[in-house]
Amino acid sequence: MANPLIIVESPAKAKTLGRFLGGKYDIRASMGHVRDLPKSTLGIDVDHSFKPEYVTIPGKEATIKELKAAAKGASEILLASDPDREGEAIAWHLAHVLNLKNPQRIELHEITPSAVEKALNALRPMNQDLVDAQQARRVIDRLVGYKLSPLLWKKIRKGLSAGRVQSVAVRLVVEREEEIEKFVPVESWTLDAMLSKVDQPRIFGARLYSKQGAEEKLELTEEGQVREIMAQLDGASYKVLSIETKDSMRNSPPPYKTSTLQQDASSRLRMKPNRTMSLAQQLYEGVELGALGPTGLITYMRTDSFRISDEASTAARHFITEQYGPTYARRDKIEYKAKGSVQDAHEAIRPTDIERTPDSVRGFLTPDLLRLYRLIWQRFTASQMSPARFAQTRVDIGAADYLFRANGSVLVFDGFYRVWERDSDNDEEKELPALDVDEPLNLQELKPEQHFTQPPPRYTEASLIKALEELGVGRPSTFAPTVEVIQTRHYVKQEERRLSPTDLGKTVNDWLVEHFPDIVDTTFTASMEEELDDVEEGRRKWVPIVREFYAPFAKTLTKAEATARVKVPMRETG
Repeated sequence: MANPLIIVESPAKAKTLGRFLGGKYDIRASMGHVRDLPKSTLGIDVDHSFKPEYVTIPGKEATIKELKAAAKGASEILLASDPDREGEAIAWHLAHVLNLKNPQRIELHEITPSAVEKALNALRPMNQDLVDAQQARRVIDRLVGYKLSPLLWKKIRKGLSAGRVQSVAVRLVVEREEEIEKFVPVESWTLDAMLSKVDQPRIFGARLYSKQGAEEKLELTEEGQVREIMAQLDGASYKVLSIETKDSMRNSPPPYKTSTLQQDASSRLRMKPNRTMSLAQQLYEGVELGALGPTGLITYMRTDSFRISDEASTAARHFITEQYGPTYARRDKIEYKAKGSVQDAHEAIRPTDIERTPDSVRGFLTPDLLRLYRLIWQRFTASQMSPARFAQTRVDIGAADYLFRANGSVLVFDGFYRVWERDSDNDEEKELPALDVDEPLNLQELKPEQHFTQPPPRYTEASLIKALEELGVGRPSTFAPTVEVIQTRHYVKQEERRLSPTDLGKTVNDWLVEHFPDIVDTTFTASMEEELDDVEEGRRKWVPIVREFYAPFAKTLTKAEATARVKVPMRETG
């Protein structure tokens, strides 16, 4: 009897599924999309409801032939591409190519035996809303790219291109550079008393805070003011006026979603966002674990949700209790809230099995895969652990008419820091010596220091992704490619991990701001993302959304074609 056919995107995913399903299923890979809009023409009929013209992607003919042959002899055909807009679109195109009347979808949020079994028992029909949301994005982005790019070629320089999300990202980088260039530093001063107990050599610092008895903090704006205070303190005795100690807790960070994983991998591992997503895809689809065979190590890596399943949370607490003791496991289930519009179709990014520690798979993973898996494992484990507890101390010290203040804290219980690296550079976490009220102190040195306010820092790849997410521009699937493309197109360059605009980037941005303000407007772009979410959720149809976008866009194109000034051709720098 013929076996059912399961079609996935990649050979790695096919191999992992094959291990679970044995010889009961024929599992094939489509190698991603099989159809798309043509490269050489617009491929959209703007006069007939923006109907897309889909063509076979060059080079995919052999794959399609193989899939058709496999489908002909199959008892059933199941489409198991990724559980998001792009995956649904891949399945939809496969259904058209294979002429499937009622295509069945398998939704896999993690590739484990239990998840696969559950998914096979919960087959669902094609979700046309998901497909339409992907089509709307693809059509709008094609209209922007193919209509606007030739105008950039004509008005600025050949070979240029524009994109809906990328143009906003370039604008953010350009405007940050303008802020830095216009920044005027403001001078300020601090005065620190370096003190010690009478009978101990250990020195600690206390900062001048105010006049004694005054409520407002003393602002030091010039050197003369500081020198005058230092003269008044000459020969003064220092004494502890008050000590305030209180307990405080620091909660664990939430598990990763796509954007925060990209940010942390960038800052902690020095990993580019595209590289992070490529490695995460491998961890999701399956990695060879010796005798175990190909095994999916993490849940689906494109998500904007912090949600964790009850089963995963329970398993994590059991593991934490066994490994570190009952005091380390969270007693309550914490609900982490994500900002803005969240789809919540997928869980947060977590290990598929908490018992599979990074050290247990060390021998099977490449160094980069291991580093990323360790980061995900530690973050998820920490998220299910007890808060860290501190004893915070604030000491007020009097000298002449002035009040100095020293802050410090002692880690009483490490909690989630048992697995998550602690930032030891935090001034608030400096330990102070044991002190008593009215205790005299010895002054070792008065340290005046001049400061100047700093301009906002240039974006890093991580902080640009964070800014895009906070503004509601883009979605988990678009952050990494957006940050990559603005660099490959030489609109933005990276030096010492900081992003700055090239001359070309500034020129293109200025021209777009002048002639196509909506395209580079963060609010407009964010509202477009919300409209695409509405399509995905079945609240709106995709064609009216495209029409509402295209009508004013087409008018602006015509006007810019006639009136936009021709710029001097720019060469990219860097």
